[in-house]
Amino acid sequence: MDTLSLLEGLGPESFSNDADRYAAKEAARKLLYKLESPFERSWSLCIETSVLVAGIQVCQDLGIWSKWADKCKESETATQTLDDILAMCNSKADPNLLRRLLRHISALYVIEETDVDTWKPTPFSLALGDKTSYVDQTIQCGLDHNIPCGVNLVKFLAKNQYQEPVDRFKFDNYRDLFGDDFFDYCQKNPGAGGSFIGLMKALNLNKMDWTEVYDTKKLLSEVEISNGQPVFVDMGGAHGRDTNRLLAKHPELGQDALIVQDLPDVLALHTQEKLDGRIKRMPHDFFSTQPVLGARAYFFHVVLHDWSDVDCGRILGKVKDAMTKGYSKLLICEVVLPPKGATSFMTTLDLQMMNSTSGFERTEEHWRKLLQNIGFRVVGISTHIGAMESVIEAEIA
Repeated sequence: MDTLSLLEGLGPESFSNDADRYAAKEAARKLLYKLESPFERSWSLCIETSVLVAGIQVCQDLGIWSKWADKCKESETATQTLDDILAMCNSKADPNLLRRLLRHISALYVIEETDVDTWKPTPFSLALGDKTSYVDQTIQCGLDHNIPCGVNLVKFLAKNQYQEPVDRFKFDNYRDLFGDDFFDYCQKNPGAGGSFIGLMKALNLNKMDWTEVYDTKKLLSEVEISNGQPVFVDMGGAHGRDTNRLLAKHPELGQDALIVQDLPDVLALHTQEKLDGRIKRMPHDFFSTQPVLGARAYFFHVVLHDWSDVDCGRILGKVKDAMTKGYSKLLICEVVLPPKGATSFMTTLDLQMMNSTSGFERTEEHWRKLLQNIGFRVVGISTHIGAMESVIEAEIA
């Protein structure tokens, strides 16, 4: 078998686990960058990708992806002609306009061209039409937030003498572009807020369960399970999915042992999320006094990277006041940047935090110093080869 045939024969099913698949994906990315000329790479980054994203979103707005996915459920082939695709559109579209968009989309493998004006879907295009995957919301979130902010960031940094934006209340790229900070803008603009929530759901669906990274059995081994005793407080927990995962692994946990806290407006957005009846939703602002005292664990999942060290001190200081020394644990599930060899996922999250919230991902050394300054001691940092994030366990020093 020649090299090209070997490469074309690879697929997700070629690997026994996701870690190996990810390693192969990164190797393929590195190979592509080696094979591309500098001009080809610059063209790909800024010229072809900009109109690719636009084409994908136009097809989304026309309802093509969802109707194509439905047709695929009815037919094993789901190959469609231009006329077929025009018939899917929820609005009248110029045939040649659509042809030109589909031509580019297929040239970049979002769909597959099988004949003249004929295409078949790919797993990616089908995911775009599957509302439960939230892949469509990932694209929408990029258009609502990340892409315009990325364009603005260049001028914003120059305007501010290339100072690092780490406090959105002092100077902030998002506010510079939209007039409000990210969170205020999302509250005022439900569509933009909704696409961000969709992105978070997509990330959660594609991330390893935190209970597979961290030893929850050990955490709960010293807990006396009884109804009404608080065990786990999911702060800024929004949809409560992380708490659901803990309960799924430990169904012995009693009534009101598990609490999901967030702002009232955020909790209201997630009322459709099905939570076990033993999980309590509690409105709470984590800058205010923590009302749940002496829980076994206070948990933050990708919350603190939105906040400066000063604000983290305020947030975690309130938590520390509620904790029982020698018993309560602080659990922080976040990206922990290594000193060398950070993945593109880690670096993307880090820069998107700066791009949109003046936030940032922290190194292990940074986390340790931050927690020490607040009065905590890091007990351990749990990692997994297949996980995007680590779980930091800390206690009152």
